[in-house]
Amino acid sequence: MTGKEENKSQQHVNFPWKRLVAGAIAGTADVWACHPLDRIKTQLQNNPGKSIVGTFGDIVSKGKGFTGGVNALYEGILPMTAEAIFKVGIRYFAFSWFTEQYKNTVYNGETLNKKQQFGANLLGGAFAGTIESFAVVIPCELLKVRHMTQEHNKSFGTVFRDVLREEGFQGLYKGGSATLLRQITNHMVRFPTFYAISDHLKGGDHSVHLPVWQNLSAGAIAGTASTLFNNPLDTIKTRMQKQGQNQTTMQVVKGIYQENGIKGYWAGVIPRILRVAPGQAITWAVVELVMGILEPSTKKH
Repeated sequence: MTGKEENKSQQHVNFPWKRLVAGAIAGTADVWACHPLDRIKTQLQNNPGKSIVGTFGDIVSKGKGFTGGVNALYEGILPMTAEAIFKVGIRYFAFSWFTEQYKNTVYNGETLNKKQQFGANLLGGAFAGTIESFAVVIPCELLKVRHMTQEHNKSFGTVFRDVLREEGFQGLYKGGSATLLRQITNHMVRFPTFYAISDHLKGGDHSVHLPVWQNLSAGAIAGTASTLFNNPLDTIKTRMQKQGQNQTTMQVVKGIYQENGIKGYWAGVIPRILRVAPGQAITWAVVELVMGILEPSTKKH
């Protein structure tokens, strides 16, 4: 076996599963650090006239004892953690698998130039967003929105049973088209943006491991860029998944415009950036940190 064939075989065997492990760990860290901001963002998108402070007050005034006060900001954290483990793990596995297959099929395993690598990352991000949407994100996002916007203080399990009883299994995929487009565009922006920044900082040497603060910064920039680009899809998705909503996608789109004009599509964009930017910073930094452990290198910046 030649050196090139040996290297290709090693990448095929090792690369995807390591990204799966790194993604699962990173997803857990992201959720526990940023879940309160996600709660505020979701509430704001369903009540766009409210201020951030007012929305925070509404959430912490909900419930009593362990489920009330500041603890209410972490309501639903355990099922969200389970979702993140599968979602982020699948995302990085799918991206790694696709980009390797794309490289080997289209370019015969040759090293890609910057333009080719950008295209591979773009397509890999779209593939990862599609896989994670159908496997995890669409049903979990619907349950999260229902749980966070309910009038009563039902458990996550009760909300899940109510959806199945009242709307059937297909009810879990309500608003799925907007969620799918959001996830595809998310990762079509995030993967190319992060890797373009990190590759620049590495000077084109992929064996280099960057310091944590540089991965945090690159992840935050990638997360902010994707949020500004596709917040309208997130707003439409959240409205469609709210309980009692039976409008079509176009009716929801028109309704948002009639209520608040163009700015209505960017409802909750500030808290979403405050949620996504640190979340993506943590996710990418942890992924790269874990990969640094699984694939040690003596080259560091």
